Amino acid sequence: MSAPSSTALRQAVRALEIPRTRLLAAVLASLATLGSAFALAAVAAYLVTRAWTMPPVLDLTIAVVAVRALGVSRGAFRWLERMLTHDVALRGVVSLRTNLFTAVAARTDDALTRLRRGDLLARLGDDAQELGDHVITALVPTLVSVVMAVAVLATFAPLSLSAAAVMLTSLALASVLAPLAAHRASRISEQAVLTTRAGLSAQALEILDDATSLRVQGRLEGSLAELGQRQAAHDDAIDRAAVPAAVASAAVPLTMILAVTGSLLAAGSLWADGGASAGQIGVLLLLPLSSFEAATALPAAASQHARSQAAAARLAELAGPPAAAVPSAPAPARRAEAELRAVGLTAGWSPQTPRVRALDLELPAGSRLAVVGASGSGKSTLLATLAGLLDPLAGHVELDGQDLAALDPAAVRAGVTMFAEDGHVFATTVRENLRVVRGDLGDQEIRAALAAVGLVDWVAALPRGLDTMLGPDGTTISGGERRRLLLARAVVRGGPVLLLDEPTEHLDTERGDALLHALLTPQDTTLVPTSSTVVVVTHRIEAIPAGTSILRLEDHR
Repeated sequence: MSAPSSTALRQAVRALEIPRTRLLAAVLASLATLGSAFALAAVAAYLVTRAWTMPPVLDLTIAVVAVRALGVSRGAFRWLERMLTHDVALRGVVSLRTNLFTAVAARTDDALTRLRRGDLLARLGDDAQELGDHVITALVPTLVSVVMAVAVLATFAPLSLSAAAVMLTSLALASVLAPLAAHRASRISEQAVLTTRAGLSAQALEILDDATSLRVQGRLEGSLAELGQRQAAHDDAIDRAAVPAAVASAAVPLTMILAVTGSLLAAGSLWADGGASAGQIGVLLLLPLSSFEAATALPAAASQHARSQAAAARLAELAGPPAAAVPSAPAPARRAEAELRAVGLTAGWSPQTPRVRALDLELPAGSRLAVVGASGSGKSTLLATLAGLLDPLAGHVELDGQDLAALDPAAVRAGVTMFAEDGHVFATTVRENLRVVRGDLGDQEIRAALAAVGLVDWVAALPRGLDTMLGPDGTTISGGERRRLLLARAVVRGGPVLLLDEPTEHLDTERGDALLHALLTPQDTTLVPTSSTVVVVTHRIEAIPAGTSILRLEDHR
């Protein structure tokens, strides 16, 4: 158990913000469940063996009623325990995700940008859920097992000290050996399985998202083969954890055999000496079988603890270091123009495979630049770096003579606006999809922006106009409408520097070329003012207006 992972787990549990009263209620309900089962076994053992001696029926009345009451109460307490523990866990996951999103939003580096989408999805979904399972499978059962072990020993000690000693040894072995083996199995799994799972999820999502383009480029079969290799690695990792998992499964039954044997010998000794009644002998013989119910949950608790440690470490990496407390500064004033400059810029997602090398770029206020290049040449990577979303591998980017890395993120956002080709369309109204970038937008400005990108007729045909609800991520609109809606959002967002990644994709040729001409012609103020600097990534070289500066990324590979 490494210190960093243990620290991350403690921090993640604190982020669950579990009220102690709710956790205590869940533990008490679980104790009541196992206590009812243990007491039921003791009373039933007493009743069976005491009845063998044929005492008066009235002597057994209390035991008969107790057996029925404990049988009913066990089910009732089990239901209550499930409700309380899951309530605690689900509330905790909500708090964890809230705290996680807050921490992620406060990050100023490019760590999230460099994460593959499948990996990010796995962390926000699966890893956060692991911490909820930690409450149900690890935290509550561990606390309950400690209390139940004390209760079991307190029951056996008055009957036979030798039986209590054997039970103590058996419980210690069951509570240590089996969880250690289970923890070992899970650690092996976590080292390989979850790392391969993240890669598997990311690869599957990429294939699902880009299946058409992969098929056109002839790379679909290769991607599917790589997915198969990742699946095989995932399966091999599971197989390597099988041996310690088998030891964990066998440890508790073996220790139960030891406990039953010790109780049998102790009962035989007491019976031979005549130092115990038939009812006491029955309890000694049958009760060990019900004494390990809490201990049987410990291997699963240890496995969950290992998974939770790994999940907490990944979530801590996602959230980043705690942000330093800084006094709140007023929002930077919106500017009409700015100068963007790249000096010796090398950009890429990995230092081993840079997409752009040694680029010097001067973009005075009001300039227009078209960026062209083959697929995979680094066009989107360059825009993300110029926008401050991706840190340069070498060199730097300046906004009005100041390094982007040294500027407050709010100042960068006030100066540079980026239109990403995979920008999100929210499951809300058309109006709110534009107001998400400027809360003070009025309907007149919204309609003007939609008209500028050619969506006025589309909005007019919608059943509720601007109040029409859109599906999640634009699934209810066409690709061209989605692109123009995102472009309208960038237009109303405005800013002195506008970076646009394939804004005319999915549009028909005539409409796309008209939009491209409007964006790259300084005299055309339909979409952006003359003073704004505009950089457009496009594959339509023939549609670029004459006199526009063109950056060919093949020259900087």
